[in-house]
Amino acid sequence: MLVAVALLAVGAVILIAGAESAVRGTARLSIAAGISAFVLGALLFGIDLEGLSAALLAAARGQTQIAAGEALGTVIFLFGVALGLTLLVARGPIPSPSAMMVIAPAIPLAAAALAISDQVVTRVEGLLLVFLYGGYVFAVLSEGRAVRQRAAELEHEAQEVKGDVSRAAVLAAGGLLAVFGGAWLLVDGGIRLLDTTGLSAGFIGAAIVGTLAGLDEVLLMALPVMRGTPELATGNLFGTVAAFTSAVLGLAAVVHPLTLDAASELAFLGGAAMYALVAVVFLLWGRLPRPLGLILVAAYVAWLVYASTL
Repeated sequence: MLVAVALLAVGAVILIAGAESAVRGTARLSIAAGISAFVLGALLFGIDLEGLSAALLAAARGQTQIAAGEALGTVIFLFGVALGLTLLVARGPIPSPSAMMVIAPAIPLAAAALAISDQVVTRVEGLLLVFLYGGYVFAVLSEGRAVRQRAAELEHEAQEVKGDVSRAAVLAAGGLLAVFGGAWLLVDGGIRLLDTTGLSAGFIGAAIVGTLAGLDEVLLMALPVMRGTPELATGNLFGTVAAFTSAVLGLAAVVHPLTLDAASELAFLGGAAMYALVAVVFLLWGRLPRPLGLILVAAYVAWLVYASTL
């Protein structure tokens, strides 16, 4: 088990660091090639490179329950830990984004529910989920603000790459290699943990691989709120929910048809319930109060405890 834990820890560090380098280098190269930051923001809106790479690699290695758990576990981690802790450290309530941004992720969530209802996501269903995510991004583009915020982030990351385009190319290539290596170590650690414990594959994917791959989401939520730009946090929140329940889950199924177990299904149900709670509070009161953070964290802990027994 010690080897498995070491692989998980090292893999997570390499994966997160590699993803940061890959995004910065790729953003610099793309903007230099004439691709606007707004287009980049639309293409990458809600897509977390760390989680995507871990899910795709797990699916490619035939560990489809880990892949599904990783994709769906990211959603419950995002609400239960990232948003819950952010509310607890925030100086005041978090204001709501536009109603369209709040409601739009319900469509990918509903489609994912239909796809996983028989505990299998086929390649055809995966393609349909990816297509649906394209429709979601188009809807977000009509609202515009969230994508412009993502574009501004990418422009800032591109400007942080000092030097010429060749340096950006090296940074992007090195980052992508690190992403592959980190994802490989992370998934391999999860597989070893599966072999040495009685934990289910879906739980390992959702609670361990998904959590480690998504650790940076805590900062991506908390820092904008503490710096007075909560719209960046809420845009990331709802964009990631839509992306992981459609694009990430769908792309993993295209690589290899997915099978789900009880733990990964419960992760989806928990994440969907947390989304519904947050969406209702936003729509009715226009803000999220601090006490809601305690409810979200407690709900995540309850899921974690119960899912570990499945």
